[in-house]
Amino acid sequence: MKRRNVWKGVVIGAAAGAAFSLLFKKEEKQDRLSFPMKLKQWRQSIEEMEEDVGFIMKKIKDIAEKTPEVIEIAKEVYNWKKDDRPRIK
Repeated sequence: MKRRNVWKGVVIGAAAGAAFSLLFKKEEKQDRLSFPMKLKQWRQSIEEMEEDVGFIMKKIKDIAEKTPEVIEIAKEVYNWKKDDRPRIK
């Protein structure tokens, strides 16, 4: 299984779980709400989660794009001679 499929499944599963937990949350205030109001809240929650998932996916993409560059820098630093390495105080 590809990494993208795994992450996509994790994100979708988390979003679905959060939506269901918000929809079926038992509190006095929500028990008094009508079904259309619950649907409106559910829709707002889904829209917020959609924005959050988009942000997270963008950050994952950014990390994936930077990873080869970071690995190359780490290899260069590792291959420096001991005398050439910068001193960290």
